[in-house]
Amino acid sequence: MSEEYKYFWVLLFIVLVFAPVTWHAIQRRRLNPPPMAKNDRKLFRLWRSDPDAYARQYGEMDKQYLKAQQEKNR
Repeated sequence: MSEEYKYFWVLLFIVLVFAPVTWHAIQRRRLNPPPMAKNDRKLFRLWRSDPDAYARQYGEMDKQYLKAQQEKNR
């Protein structure tokens, strides 16, 4: 009987450890960051903390990137 409780505690521990990480990943996946901020952690943090500052610094490059991708897909 104590063997069953050991498995329960291990399972509970695993759920409690991985739940916040999984929740954070799900929330981040729902976000729709600009193209340059998708793959760059520094730009993603800037975009999350101050979207206006990100737009001032990298907005034009994002527009050029999206325009180039549209032309490429034609």
